[in-house]
Amino acid sequence: MSPSLRPFFLASLLAACLLFTAVGAAAQTKPHEGLPQQDFLSYAIQLALDPGEPGLTGHCDYEVQAAGVELQQIVLHAQTGPDYQVRFVDAQGQALEAAHDGVAWIVQLGVPLAAGETFRFRAELAGMPVDGMYWTESRYGEPFVYTDHFPERARGWLPCEDHPSDRASFSITIDVPSAREQVACTGRLQSVETDQGVRWTARTRSDISSYMLAIAVGPYARVTEEGDPRLEPHYVYRKDTAKSRRALKWHASWIAILEETFGPYAYGKYTTVQVPTRWGGMENPGNVWLAESIFDGRDRGVGTLAHELAHMWFGDAVGYATWEDAWLSEGFASYFGPWLHAREGGGPSLRGAMQNTRHRWLRSQAGRSRPIRWREYQDPNDFFSSSAVNTYSKAAFVLHMLRHELGDDAFFSGLKAYFTQHSGQAIRTEALRDALEKATGRELNWFFDQWIDRPDCPHLTFEWGEEELVITQTQEAEPFRFRLPLRWVDAQGEQIDFVVTVTERVTRVPIAGGPIRTPAVDPEVTLLYRRSES
Repeated sequence: MSPSLRPFFLASLLAACLLFTAVGAAAQTKPHEGLPQQDFLSYAIQLALDPGEPGLTGHCDYEVQAAGVELQQIVLHAQTGPDYQVRFVDAQGQALEAAHDGVAWIVQLGVPLAAGETFRFRAELAGMPVDGMYWTESRYGEPFVYTDHFPERARGWLPCEDHPSDRASFSITIDVPSAREQVACTGRLQSVETDQGVRWTARTRSDISSYMLAIAVGPYARVTEEGDPRLEPHYVYRKDTAKSRRALKWHASWIAILEETFGPYAYGKYTTVQVPTRWGGMENPGNVWLAESIFDGRDRGVGTLAHELAHMWFGDAVGYATWEDAWLSEGFASYFGPWLHAREGGGPSLRGAMQNTRHRWLRSQAGRSRPIRWREYQDPNDFFSSSAVNTYSKAAFVLHMLRHELGDDAFFSGLKAYFTQHSGQAIRTEALRDALEKATGRELNWFFDQWIDRPDCPHLTFEWGEEELVITQTQEAEPFRFRLPLRWVDAQGEQIDFVVTVTERVTRVPIAGGPIRTPAVDPEVTLLYRRSES
């Protein structure tokens, strides 16, 4: 620890110890839940960052509102460490009593806030973050500093309500030592030279959750992509600029397709940023993170680029209010990413993509034992690791089945209404169901109960006879309800396409025009099911 920080740290530690005794030793805050009693309205962050010198100095100014109840304390999710110091002061610079309960800082208010009232205060920040902001080198040995917040790592350096249900505006000021460092950041950036280097400023156009805030500083090259004025030059490692241009050319056409299909783009800019992220890509609004190796593969990462752009509509503009509803983000991107890629960008057909998706899910153990909306999770990371095959693959296939259940016109008009109604909000699965029911006039509770809240899928046997097909559901659980497409060639050589609605344990389908040839089950890949032994 630097000597200049020691008095600051000791004073903060003494105040925290005194208050910690008052609030009790047991943790009061649940680590993965939102805080509905309060609503953060804005964060104004000012930082000094140098890729070559680990550690930060700065502050964050907050405005928070008491949400429906009297508020006696402010709760901010935060990790603590011996090399990172946080001190809270009010708008007049007077110290606020605060203690950490193991999960969050509990900041005491001298005068309680009545419901609807707001409070402004500041967190002074100094030292080496515990998590969420990293000083490292790129794969080419160049120094970088960047944030990687998903799913709840913003709390590793920024005390905040670190939950997807809470959205706020962000303004960001970043001081860097020289013009050699390019800054990528959420919001539209402006820069000005100062006596100490360069100051970059940005402000969000739409409210975002804390995990969506993204900052990177390093020696980037900028790669321009034409076709839409909202496309800002992409941030690419200098040695990767040539191959990146082969991939960074589809966004304008994709944006046009998504806007026409669902509604307007919600953010003031769009760019991508190559960073040493732990993810293949990360959907920071308008400021997408891409893995270091993104441009190395055969398709130069175009499939990932389509996935991340789809997130701007689903996951970002329309967010999710609980971790178990994360499929509303990843499932949508895992479906509409391949949908975009197949239309523009030279990707595989959607049928081929969904066949691969189904095959990947069928091989998983989590697919058999856990539903998409899994409520027994221990950590949000479970939805993106041990249960990722449900959050991504099964959820994508559920949307594919829903499309075939409703038909294209009803499906896409329903999703457009859903997007229009909920853009800028964090919602739950029921909001999607209600919007589709309203748009289509169909009751869909059975569909969501069966495919979202129930694990596994139908286990089926097929017995083709001369006069009938017998379909049997063999799973121990109750029968599923689904539409099953069939295809065969009759005795006259005519191809017959037939869709049977299955609701019972055993379903018999009459076959006319036999003997038939080349019988096929689900030839266009529209149903999630397992084949059982006859």
